[in-house]
Amino acid sequence: MFGAICGALMWTCAGAQLDSLLQVLQHTPADTTRLPVLTGLLRQTVYTDPDSALVFAAQYRSIAARSGIELEQGKGHNYTGMCYSFLGEHDRALQHYQTALYHFEKGDDPWYTAMAHNNIASVLEAEKRLDDAMQGYRTALDGFRGVGDTAWVANVSNNLANLLYARGDLDSASVYYRSTDSILMRLAEHDFAAQVRMNLANVLYELGQPREAMNVMRSAVAIHTAQGDEVNKANLLLGLGRMQGANGHADSALVSLRAGVVMARRTGAREVEMQGELFLSDLYEQQGRMDSALAHFKRMKVLQDSLLNEERIVQIAEMRERYESGRKDALLAENRAQLEQRTITIRAIAGGAVLLLIAAIFAFRAYRIKRKGEAELADKNAVISEQLKEKELLVREIHHRVKNNLQVVSSLLSIQGRGIADAAAKQAVNDSRLRVKSMALIHQDLYREGDLTGVRMKDYVEKLATGLITSYGMTERVMLRSEMDDLDLDVDTAIPIGLILNELITNALKYAWPNGRQGVLTVTLGVQPGSGRAEGAALLLQVRDDGVGSTAKESSTESSGFGLNMIRTFAVKLNGDWSVDHDEGTVARLLIRNFKLARA
Repeated sequence: MFGAICGALMWTCAGAQLDSLLQVLQHTPADTTRLPVLTGLLRQTVYTDPDSALVFAAQYRSIAARSGIELEQGKGHNYTGMCYSFLGEHDRALQHYQTALYHFEKGDDPWYTAMAHNNIASVLEAEKRLDDAMQGYRTALDGFRGVGDTAWVANVSNNLANLLYARGDLDSASVYYRSTDSILMRLAEHDFAAQVRMNLANVLYELGQPREAMNVMRSAVAIHTAQGDEVNKANLLLGLGRMQGANGHADSALVSLRAGVVMARRTGAREVEMQGELFLSDLYEQQGRMDSALAHFKRMKVLQDSLLNEERIVQIAEMRERYESGRKDALLAENRAQLEQRTITIRAIAGGAVLLLIAAIFAFRAYRIKRKGEAELADKNAVISEQLKEKELLVREIHHRVKNNLQVVSSLLSIQGRGIADAAAKQAVNDSRLRVKSMALIHQDLYREGDLTGVRMKDYVEKLATGLITSYGMTERVMLRSEMDDLDLDVDTAIPIGLILNELITNALKYAWPNGRQGVLTVTLGVQPGSGRAEGAALLLQVRDDGVGSTAKESSTESSGFGLNMIRTFAVKLNGDWSVDHDEGTVARLLIRNFKLARA
């Protein structure tokens, strides 16, 4: 997949080696004749040693500023932004990319202007500002089309496709992937084209076109060159095996998956190997070969635990290093303060004859200590702020992993359900899959949104209800009406409410509109009128349908079914009053007294 940050096509590892370039730099005057040498040094170090590259970029900016040439000043800031991008310092990278854009526009250079828009968009994408990133990529694409640079048109089209894929706009993503593939094949960039086709195949698979997805993935494997990266080749083989399995070609799928796993193991790509083991486990399970499925699933778990343990070891080592460094600094500061205090005391005793002078010295030193203490406090606050950011990153990663694990469980249930002949059992498995998806949706929103402390219930409920209506194929028959207060609830409150809503909406979709009837499903969640919005107030959760008013056991509060038992259990946990009425349809109400708002 093409890199979005600063353009892999722009750089080639040609020219003199690093040592030779450094020797040339020493004998070159400190004027614009140094800029090509610095450019070569940046090409050699920006991807492998961005800290050193920052030094060369600073020299470039200094010489460019003295020259007054707008294009060279823009390049200097662009190189600096690239270094900070690879270091993960997005704020600094964005600042330099925007300065570069200013100089490129002022110098009236359309190619570099388009490049700056692409780089700015890459930083915005990394910061999850997807709408702004989309606009930036489109501006860059128009710019490169204007100057006729087809290679960069392909690069930016791929960036746009990746962004659309991440946002779930699969149809638009497929259009950009096809456009990128067409350009790359004309440029004979077969390895890059193979990666683009792999992404296109994944899009087609999610669009419900498994046969076309398999054909595209097969063509991706075919055009990947022998000199291409083996990790990418392993990914392609795993993708092909997955598509072949989805199309019922089990034997071919096993061959592709095994080849991909072997290649990933040989190259040390354990994450790719782990994915391949999971695909093999799924395929064997579909065939009913449960021993083989279990063996590969265990292998996947071993690889997963190994990767998680390595991450934990690195995190613990970093935290221990920061702790030891902070403790040493604190001891040094304490010893320094004690030494200064003793010095002041000795001087006060020995200088009784010059008491006024001693007092003046004491006041001056106290002032310095205060200033120093303020500086140390500011440094400690900065460390605390950084640690809070790291904690937020870890919490976001936890939600991301929980979401991924829940999606794996959902996929396993989906696979299991396809192999069940009994309709009741198959429905039970599907109901369980929808419950898992309702929980995964919460962790997905927590991972994507900036606030990690709570769930925006209005957005969550609308996504949940819409997804269930779509899952039951009733989008043309059932209209969703939501009556929601703007509430942010704590995760421990949102999850049981989500599961309750999942059951109530599912029951309505099953029983309210038989024989192709149409209707309206109304979901209400809000503070009960007159109770206020403070902690401890009452929430009203209500699901109403205008259907046939079923009196079936599934809609009765006396039912012993799993779904209704789960609702009653959560109602007790939430200290709620639960009731069901059948007046012109079915109305299920839950008055919740035990809930928590998200922290402000």
